[in-house]
Amino acid sequence: MTPFPIIHIKGPPRERGQMYGESACEQIHRSLTFYSKSIIPAARLSWGTLCDDVMKRVPLWEKAEPSLIGELRGVAAGAKLDLAEVVALNTRGTFVQVEDQKKEPEEGCTSFAVLPEASRDGHMLTGQNWDYLSGIKDSIVLVHVTPEVGPRLLMMVEAGQVGRHGANENGVALHANGLTSQLRDYNGLPSTFWRRQILRESNVTDALAAATKTPRVGSTNLVISHKDGFAVDLETRPHTARWLHPENGWLAHTNHFLSEIPPQIADTYEPEANSIVRYERMTQLMRQAASRGGITFEDLVMALKDHRFSDGAGICTHAQPDDAPENAWESVASVITNLTTGIMAVSSGPPCIGKYIDIEISSGKILGLSQSNTIT
Repeated sequence: MTPFPIIHIKGPPRERGQMYGESACEQIHRSLTFYSKSIIPAARLSWGTLCDDVMKRVPLWEKAEPSLIGELRGVAAGAKLDLAEVVALNTRGTFVQVEDQKKEPEEGCTSFAVLPEASRDGHMLTGQNWDYLSGIKDSIVLVHVTPEVGPRLLMMVEAGQVGRHGANENGVALHANGLTSQLRDYNGLPSTFWRRQILRESNVTDALAAATKTPRVGSTNLVISHKDGFAVDLETRPHTARWLHPENGWLAHTNHFLSEIPPQIADTYEPEANSIVRYERMTQLMRQAASRGGITFEDLVMALKDHRFSDGAGICTHAQPDDAPENAWESVASVITNLTTGIMAVSSGPPCIGKYIDIEISSGKILGLSQSNTIT
């Protein structure tokens, strides 16, 4: 019934990594094949060079994050892979210094947060459409982590990755969007690492502290929320961050800078047109829903399924049959999390054709079809 496999891991880092690698072995190998055989060559990169490159950085990352490197060592052992290959899956080619960085695949996504005062039922809601290459759909997994210390968490990742987006049982949630920028610090931590750092924190203050640690490798937008009615949007760069607060009780973000264009790229910055379209449409739909007496779960489902524009720039994005793997952009998954109830509703593929399934964050237990499946 689940739209994606749910992997349950627990214990110390190496042990839970081993469980992860064994349970998601098929999906990890599928992801490895997709990147090494299709995406990396299409970007004129070498998978072997990437693996060599990331291994040079492993000692630095292990000093900063021994538990996550330990977990990755377990993943590699469980999936019967070299550590370099698993670490490379957590970087997606970011750390290979090539002249044309625009050849790297970058995430899309439309994210949002709704505070209790703006929702009709007084609940705290957050989520996103995850827009990325359609070739990864069959390698997405949900990982439920029971750590030795700290809250249990449920995250959605590409198999083999240690972090992406999700929520924990203490009510901290993270959703993220790529930001079009060539700013880089190749000594920074991969985004999968610091996203996991955010999700493992017990309270929102510590989660924000984790989010603003530097250096980061590149630029990513983060929507961080908490069940008690808190949300902030952080537009991060390698060494700095800017922030946006909810207006009228909600916020939305896509893939371009809204708070400030970094001075280093201001003269050449060109945001993606589809990001501008999705942002304007999402804000329009949120305003309309708020004016009808408060934003509901059903309003968010309709927004994430939206095809208002026929040029392919809708919030719900579809790849075309003749798209090459490196250009086949699609809404590969959709998530709406009710932090008040601790339930994450997850759908596979473009949400207009998927079915949302409710999953309990604290246990990773599948609860059944979401109420949203009655909405067309």
